[in-house]
Amino acid sequence: MDAHIKVAVIHHHRLFRESLGIALNQDPDISLCCQISSLDEIPRQWDAPCPDIVLVEMSERSRDFWGRVNNLRSKCPDCQIIMIDVPECDETVLACIEVAGAMGYLTRDASLDEVVYAIRSVMSGEAICPPRVTGLLISRVSELSRQVDVGQFQPPSGLTRREQTIVKAVEEGLSNKEIAIQLGIEVSTVKNHIHNILDKLQVHDRQSAVRYLKEHGMSTPVH
Repeated sequence: MDAHIKVAVIHHHRLFRESLGIALNQDPDISLCCQISSLDEIPRQWDAPCPDIVLVEMSERSRDFWGRVNNLRSKCPDCQIIMIDVPECDETVLACIEVAGAMGYLTRDASLDEVVYAIRSVMSGEAICPPRVTGLLISRVSELSRQVDVGQFQPPSGLTRREQTIVKAVEEGLSNKEIAIQLGIEVSTVKNHIHNILDKLQVHDRQSAVRYLKEHGMSTPVH
């Protein structure tokens, strides 16, 4: 290739990002331009021209992870995002594509070769989308098509399926503990989801979130 692919790595583990950086710099076509531990560091460390590719660690620790990814997009609109360390969860994978607009994703057991392949492919304009994810996307398009046919299509709320399910549970009067038991997840995970929901909808409490969705005609799933 004529020019280096400028790559940035965002990952909370210093050893991981530095090791990945060393490995990527060995490739003659790739130039590591930035290593940071968090999306929050972008405003004060993004001094050089924006990278071509940003490898972003998928994080459920951040209260407003998806909002911060969108902030990255606003600061660097021409970069392409590849999500890394993505858990093999259908809802999370779809959120990477639908909410973050990622051109690709890599699961937690991805190899260095797969990282390099993803970088090259995305730089060439190809989306990294394994067959299973292609099936998920086709199902999602089919679902939206059916909603349009019956007049049920609602404006997107920016919430993932899991977050919509939790809002539905809140609407039904379930406590955090009851939601956790129903979904088979930790109470702390429920709390994190609710924080994300409030941030995305710009409301201050659970019932306001339910009311917001109703007022804007956004239905929540029943299962």
